[in-house]
Amino acid sequence: MIIIVGAGLAGLSTAYHLSGMPYRLYERESEVGGLCRSYQTNGFTFDYTGHLLHFRQAEIKALVERLLAGKLQRHARQSFIYSHRTLTEYPFQVNTHGLPPEVVRECLMGFIATLTQAASHAPPKDRSFKEWILDNLGDGMAKHFMMPFNEKLWRVSLDELTSDWVSWLVPKPELKDVVNGALGIKDRAFGYNPSFLYPAEQGIKVLPESFLPGIDWLKNGVELLEVDTRRRRALFRDREQGTTRSEHYESLVSTIPVPELVRRCTDFPEHLKQAAEKLRWVSVYNVNLAVSRTGISDKHWIYFPESAYPFYRVGFPMNFSPSLGREGCSSVYVEISHRPDERRSVEQLVDEARSGMEHAGILRPDDELIVADVKDLQYAYVYFDRHRAKAIPAILAELERRGVHSIGRYGKWEHTSMEDAIGQGKQLAEHLRAQLVQPASA
Repeated sequence: MIIIVGAGLAGLSTAYHLSGMPYRLYERESEVGGLCRSYQTNGFTFDYTGHLLHFRQAEIKALVERLLAGKLQRHARQSFIYSHRTLTEYPFQVNTHGLPPEVVRECLMGFIATLTQAASHAPPKDRSFKEWILDNLGDGMAKHFMMPFNEKLWRVSLDELTSDWVSWLVPKPELKDVVNGALGIKDRAFGYNPSFLYPAEQGIKVLPESFLPGIDWLKNGVELLEVDTRRRRALFRDREQGTTRSEHYESLVSTIPVPELVRRCTDFPEHLKQAAEKLRWVSVYNVNLAVSRTGISDKHWIYFPESAYPFYRVGFPMNFSPSLGREGCSSVYVEISHRPDERRSVEQLVDEARSGMEHAGILRPDDELIVADVKDLQYAYVYFDRHRAKAIPAILAELERRGVHSIGRYGKWEHTSMEDAIGQGKQLAEHLRAQLVQPASA
């Protein structure tokens, strides 16, 4: 028996690709999807912050397009950065045109300096994120976007973060791209998601729900209490009934955050338990608002690097799909990061979000809010720091040795996309299937 814990995209994909094999999928919440969910309130649909589909793997793209046949729409990315009271296109490093001339000069000269530095010495393997920014983009781009934005998002000094996760998210541009961006010349899209797919109706929840017809066994409202890895037994509790059940497994697939999993493994080595407890992450307040005025923005989302604004990003769901709101209205999601042990009231967060958006010219003082709701995403972005670099390989290897496969963004403790979560589930299911059928054919 294969036990799967967590019906986010990684867990759903694992179950889907194990079809016909003996497995059970348990999900703590009443709905599937993990953070890839949507909810409705007062005629509006909100995702748990922005979830957009863009693909690098042909087979995962084909799978999703088959599961969501006729339900996806393609969008040309309309994402911008608001700084120096100016909107410039994302990504910042190739779109500085329109900023004050002295800012453009600093960014351009700083980037040129990185090209001569790169030729003179090889960068150290354990560069901090701050060092990566300065080495690859220069001190001008660091000063005017990369440093303030990332310090606002991560809530720690960038010296504390490593750079081994950055390359696919923040590509280093060529000099031609930077010069063209300073002059306002656009001859190609830049970045990993210049276009994206999004469901035409009902929000991103249709993606996880599309796996359900192909899943043989799923139980919602059940949480993992503990795991005896030596005896290969997992104890679960039904949250509604309060009853517990014990399951024996040959393999256990976990998609819950690594610290949560290790805490539940009663016989796990103590030094690795302590290592898991020291893993760090940042949480996000997802402030969802609806405004009784149409067309407050024509953008998909906007980044805010400056400290004058409490949020690091603001997005506009009805620009992904008009079906996500009501006629004559607009909807907004606001992302404010916070440390996991910090707590603020809904009223305070809504006031901060509204005040910041009025300051940015998105909202007017007389705008009526007809929805004001907050979701606290406790696990949002994991820290890639020096402790993670040592702890995660050791923890995951020991879990594997005990028949526990930890996958997904929080199960591998990494920065990955929805596509990656689906791909990891598929790959693991194929591996487990091969293990189960091998003895019978030998």
